[in-house]
Amino acid sequence: MPSLPSFDAATNKCENPHVVILGAGASIAACPSGDKNGKILPSLQNLETVVGIEHITAEIESSVGTLGAGFEEKYSNLITIGSHKQEIQEINDKIHYYFSQLELPDSLTVYDYLILGLREKDAIFTFNWDPFLLQALLRCSGVTKPPNIFFLHGNVSVGVCQGCKVKGNAGQSCGRCSSPLTNTDLLFPVKQKNYNASGFLINEWNALRDYLKYAYFVTIFGYRAPFTDVEARQIFIDSFGINSSREFAEVEIIDIRERKDIEDSWDQFVFEQHYSVWDNITGSQIYKHFRRSCDAFAMASLQCHPVPEFAPDGISSVSDLREFARKLYAEENSGDKLWKDHKNPFGP
Repeated sequence: MPSLPSFDAATNKCENPHVVILGAGASIAACPSGDKNGKILPSLQNLETVVGIEHITAEIESSVGTLGAGFEEKYSNLITIGSHKQEIQEINDKIHYYFSQLELPDSLTVYDYLILGLREKDAIFTFNWDPFLLQALLRCSGVTKPPNIFFLHGNVSVGVCQGCKVKGNAGQSCGRCSSPLTNTDLLFPVKQKNYNASGFLINEWNALRDYLKYAYFVTIFGYRAPFTDVEARQIFIDSFGINSSREFAEVEIIDIRERKDIEDSWDQFVFEQHYSVWDNITGSQIYKHFRRSCDAFAMASLQCHPVPEFAPDGISSVSDLREFARKLYAEENSGDKLWKDHKNPFGP
C-alpha cells in the first residue's frame, strides 16, 4: 500500500533521499572541450581511437575475425573466446592509465553542483571510470557534509581491500588491515556484467537497491540504461518498483538524446507521468532548489505550498559556489524552519 514520504512539517524537511545515477554523459557535460589539460573524455563509441588500443583489437581480429561492431561487443567476445590474455591485460592497463590521467577543469562543473547541491541523506551512484566525482568531492570538502558516493563499475580513483570488503582512495592502504588497496576492474563483458563478481561491487549494488527503495527524487544524468545490460536494468526496475512512496516520487532525466529515446529507455522505471526531461543540469531540481530538492518538492506536492527557487545563478567559480552552499548548510543546522517566512500563495 502506498505511503507518504517522511516529511517533518515542524522543519519543512523531507528525510527521504535524493538519488542520482550518473553515466558517461555527465562526465562529458563536465568537460565538453576536454579536461583541465585538454585530454578528451572518451565515450564507448570512440574509446579505441582516443585511448590508442585500435591496433590491439585490429591485430586480434586479423587472426580470429571480426569481434563485433563496438568496443563493448568486441571486448565481450574477446573474453568469450578465452585466449589473448596478454592483449586483454594490455587493453585494461591502457584504459586505466588514460582515465587516471584525467583532471577536472578549474572552472565550475556539473560535479561541483552535485557534491554541494545534495545533502548527507542523499546518494550519488556512478557508472563512470573517470576520477571527476572524487576530484569534485575533494575540492568541495570542508563546507558541508557531502552526499554518499557509490561506484557501480570500477573507478580509477578507487581501491579496494577484498579481504575486508572496504573501499578507499586508489594507491592507499586498507584502514583495517593495512594491506595495499588494489585497483578496481573497469571492464566487464556486456553479455554478462556479473555485478556479484566481487565483494566491492556487491556492496555498491546493495546500496543502490536500498536507496531506491526509499528515494523521493531520482535524477538520471547521462545514463541510458542500455537494454544489453539486462542485470542493471532489472535491479533499477525492481528496487524502485517496491518503493512504497513511488507514486509520490519524481524522476528527472538529464540527457541530450531525443525525448522518445529517453522515454523508451526509462518507461518501465518511472511511475505514470511522474518524470521530467532536461538537456542541462540547470533545469534540474538539484540546481533550482539547491540543497532543498526533496524538501521543495514535498512542499509543493504534499503541502500544496510551492516555494521559490533558490539556484546558484550567476555563480561561476568553485569558491563562490562553496560559499553559496555554506550559507544553506548553516541554515539547515540552525534549527529554524525552512521557508518559515514564506507565505503560501494558495492561502494560509
